[in-house]
Amino acid sequence: MQSLKIALLFALVALASTCSQAPGTTTTTVTTTVTTVTADDDGDSGLLTANDRRIIRKTWDQAKKDGDVPPQILFRFIKAHPEYQKMFKSFADVPQAELLSNGNFLAQAYTILAGLNVVIQSLSSQELVANQINALGGAHQPRGATPIMFEQFGVVAEEVLAEELGSAFNAEARQAWKNGMRALVTGITKNLKKAEDLADPQTKLTPHQIRDVQRTWENLRANRNAMVSSIFVKLFKETPRVQKHFVKFASVPVDALPENAEYNKQVALVADRLDTIISAMDDKLQLLGNINYMRYTHQPPRAIPRQTFEDFARLLIESLEANGVSGDDMDSWKGVLTIFVNGVSPK
Repeated sequence: MQSLKIALLFALVALASTCSQAPGTTTTTVTTTVTTVTADDDGDSGLLTANDRRIIRKTWDQAKKDGDVPPQILFRFIKAHPEYQKMFKSFADVPQAELLSNGNFLAQAYTILAGLNVVIQSLSSQELVANQINALGGAHQPRGATPIMFEQFGVVAEEVLAEELGSAFNAEARQAWKNGMRALVTGITKNLKKAEDLADPQTKLTPHQIRDVQRTWENLRANRNAMVSSIFVKLFKETPRVQKHFVKFASVPVDALPENAEYNKQVALVADRLDTIISAMDDKLQLLGNINYMRYTHQPPRAIPRQTFEDFARLLIESLEANGVSGDDMDSWKGVLTIFVNGVSPK
């Protein structure tokens, strides 16, 4: 399969300024930054078929040569749906008749061009296009954007492209764009999340999860030693060999462990470590440091298997449920513990 170098337009900034020589006149300057990636255009492994991707790129490359296309798409969109203009604070109150000469409006139009360009040029790479769609969904959710808005925008974009390209925008091209817009809207819809539901790319945790876990833990932390001890006893009874990892009380009968000083020291150590990790979850660097420390300290010669961490997490979930944690809070705990286990003992 043939590999192509695709130029990705990752930043297109429209700068509007008022000329002192002609008050009221707006000049828009467009600056671009380009980088390249290698993508495969012959296979159907990316978003859409190879033929649809080829047609969309070809027609888009033709259309974007006309600098009037982006403003026309945004103008037609707002004209057809004037209620959406209020979502653009920088020109929310500009009369519709003045939009095409307004610097803030033009800047937004060319920003949209940049976003479309990146997505279109990324179509052959599932990873690249997924990242772009995630970013689009995450960026538009706080503004109150809805899936229907993206569908309506796609309809307007298709109309403008048809007028701009004429006969070049034939039935095959129109269908390719419909397929592309449908796929884009589907992807964005899945990612129209509130900011608190967007996972940090490094920790994989959302602010929502962190808030739920820290809040519920605050109600339980005073009893954390008893909770951890109960988990250990259940764990050792389920899987006796796990107790052998703790040499200072490896031979103590399970039922006698609560009276053993070394066992209670270990319980307190684990309970405090859990408390430290949870309390620092909203500090990304400290959280990552705590997880890395746990991974390092449980490597050989101790070499505690992943299954043990999974079992501990499962028993902790059961303990939380017994203590009244439920619903959305429990979902957050399950997500957080999965990430903790993956961090401490990767698959």
